Amino acid sequence: MTLSATAMKNLSESEWTVDKAKQYLKVNNFTVAEQLFTEAINHRKDAVGAEDPGVAELLDQLGEVKVELNKYDEAIECFDSANKIFEKVYYAGHFKVGLVYSHLTTCYIHEGNFEKALEVCLKAQDIFGKTLSGEHRMALEAVYKLATIYRQLKNAPEALKILTKAKKNVETPLGPNEEFAYLEALLQEDEGKPELADKCYRDAIAGFKQRRAFKRLGQCLHRYSEFLKKQDKNSEAEKILSQAEQYKLIGESSSRNDDIFPSTLLRA
Repeated sequence: MTLSATAMKNLSESEWTVDKAKQYLKVNNFTVAEQLFTEAINHRKDAVGAEDPGVAELLDQLGEVKVELNKYDEAIECFDSANKIFEKVYYAGHFKVGLVYSHLTTCYIHEGNFEKALEVCLKAQDIFGKTLSGEHRMALEAVYKLATIYRQLKNAPEALKILTKAKKNVETPLGPNEEFAYLEALLQEDEGKPELADKCYRDAIAGFKQRRAFKRLGQCLHRYSEFLKKQDKNSEAEKILSQAEQYKLIGESSSRNDDIFPSTLLRA
C-alpha cells in the first residue's frame, strides 16, 4: 500500500507521539501519557485506517494506562476494541489476542472483579498454552495471575495445583522463583500449613536478596513478620519487621524496574 504525503506525515506524527508517551510512562505521568496515546491513535487512524493492527497495539497500550488511572470502564473499551481488530486481521487464538486478554485480566484484578478476571485469564492462558513455551514471560505471568485470582476467590487448593505445575518452568536461571515462592507462602498460610508457609517465605526472601529486588524483599519481609506474630514468635517477628523497613527504604530509593518478573525480560 502506497501512502500519500499526508498519510506519511500522520504516521510519523503518531510514532513520534508514542515515543513521547513512553517517556512520560517512565516517570509515572499517566495523565499526560493517556493524552499522548490518544493523539497517536488518531494520527495512525488518519494515516492507515481504524482497523490497522498498529492501531490495536496502541489501543492496548492506552488501555493499560487507563488501568493505572483507575478508569476501568474506558480501559475495557480499549481492550475490547483492540481485540476486535486483532481477531479480524489475524485470528481469535493469535498471541496478540492473548496479550490483550492478559492486560484485561489485570484490569479486572485492579477493579476487584475476580470472577471476570478468572474468565478472561483462562482465555489468555489457553492462547499462550498453544502459542508460547511454558517458560515464556507472558505464559508465566498468566499462571501467576491465575493463581492470584484463585487465592482471592478462596480457592487455595486450585492455586497451589497451578503453582506446582508451573514450578518446572520457573526453577531456571531466568525463572521468577522468588515470586512464585512468595505467592505459595501466602497460599500455604491461607491453608493453615505454617511449616510449609515458613519454608516458602524463607525461599522467597533468599531469592529476593539474591536478585537485589529490595522493594519486593521489604514487602515480603513485612508479610513474613506478620506471619511470625501469628505463630507467637514475637521476638523474631520484630527483627524481621526492622529488616523490612530498611529494605523498603532502599527499594524506594532504587532506580530498579518495579516489574516483578524482571528476570524473564529476555524471554519476552
